[in-house]
Amino acid sequence: MANPDEKLVPITAEAGFSHKGLIALLDGLNVYINKGLAWIAGASLMLMVLVVVANAVMREITQPFVGTTEIVGWLAAISIAFGLGYCQLQQGYVEIDALVERFPVSLQKIVKSVMLFISMLFFVMVVWQLWLYALTVADNGNLSETMAIPYYPLIFLLAIGFGGLVLALLVDFLKEIVGSAEK
Repeated sequence: MANPDEKLVPITAEAGFSHKGLIALLDGLNVYINKGLAWIAGASLMLMVLVVVANAVMREITQPFVGTTEIVGWLAAISIAFGLGYCQLQQGYVEIDALVERFPVSLQKIVKSVMLFISMLFFVMVVWQLWLYALTVADNGNLSETMAIPYYPLIFLLAIGFGGLVLALLVDFLKEIVGSAEK
């Protein structure tokens, strides 16, 4: 089986600063950022496993850690949010295209472009609302239930993870539009 990262090599820029050069720059930034976020997601997943195993061992020896459920929940949220952009890069999502695949190729490209644009707008709103929510939680001084620590930084991290997805969707949208314009 081929390395899944092989298709994540950014497109190369032509000489000069054209729309292709800008897309190539965005594509390189997209791959770099979302691969980094994916590494953090993987590390978060490993930490989650370590916390659960350590808690189980401590339960047998003495008593379990306080706040294990909170910590595991936060790590799970980071794993999911930070992995979204990489999933978009890999096209690792389920795509139901039974109807669309019967359309002419030009109409398929239009439908894909529209769906990418709508998805991008939706997730821009998600990032914006998460950011506003984090600011509200910080202003209110809300604390986690068990460990009584501020959790607004986690909400900012979730917004960053969804921001990686927005970047991936933007690059895919631009590639689709430029690819359609060249034909």
